[in-house]
Formats: sequence, C-alpha cells, structure tokens
Amino acid sequence: MHLSGALHDLPAAVSVALYRIAQEALTNTMRHARNVTRVHIDLAGDVDRVRLVVFDDGDPVAANRPATGFGLVGMRERTSLLGGTFLAGPNLDRG
Repeated sequence: MHLSGALHDLPAAVSVALYRIAQEALTNTMRHARNVTRVHIDLAGDVDRVRLVVFDDGDPVAANRPATGFGLVGMRERTSLLGGTFLAGPNLDRG
C-alpha cells in the first residue's frame, strides 16, 4: 500500500467509502483473480480530490464475464454518492 498527499483531513464519509471500496476490491481479487502474487493499493489525495487505485498481477481474465454479486455495483454507488467516478476492469497485460 502506498499513501501520498493530504489524506489526514478527509471527511469521514470519504474515508469510510475509500476503506470499503478498497476492502471490496481486495475481496474481488481473492474471489476472481487467477495466479495473483501481489496486490497494490495506491491512495493519493490533495485539497480537491482523492484517487484510489487497486491492481493485482494476476492472469488476464475476460472483461465480459457475467456478474455474480453486487461488489462492483456497491463500489460504483459509493463513489457516485460522493461525486466521484469509478472505473473497474482488467489491465491490458495483467490484473
């Protein structure tokens, strides 16, 4: 995990949402990713915004797999409620 920027003054709602989104991302990695040896979490913030990036080094998987739960939906809703944007999917090479 890598933290950078001004993260100490985040509103409680933002801090909780970031925690829950990271937690769900890790859960999704454990459930769905294949041959993962490392997961990286990068959290960076400044006065106006915060960015959370979670990625793993697992084998590529199809982006069009059928959804089996509500994890991505919940992460998207949490982000949207706070005025943010959400993107999830496979990397071009791994993860």
